[in-house]
Amino acid sequence: MPDRIKRQRFVFLSLLLLLLFTFPMITVANKPVKVGGIPLLFIYFFMVWIAGIILLYRYAERKNHSGPHSS
Repeated sequence: MPDRIKRQRFVFLSLLLLLLFTFPMITVANKPVKVGGIPLLFIYFFMVWIAGIILLYRYAERKNHSGPHSS
């Protein structure tokens, strides 16, 4: 059961990242604004990418608290 939940979380996160990198969501951040001299779109890409990596790492490294895996 925990493997199934972990797999569902990975699928959900993958779909969420796919949604955040599609055209309608990118146009939200595609403004002629610079933050610290960096275009807002680049900051959006970087933040979504980093958040995705961190969340995937946390889900992958999460341990089962119920004990050893039994077959």
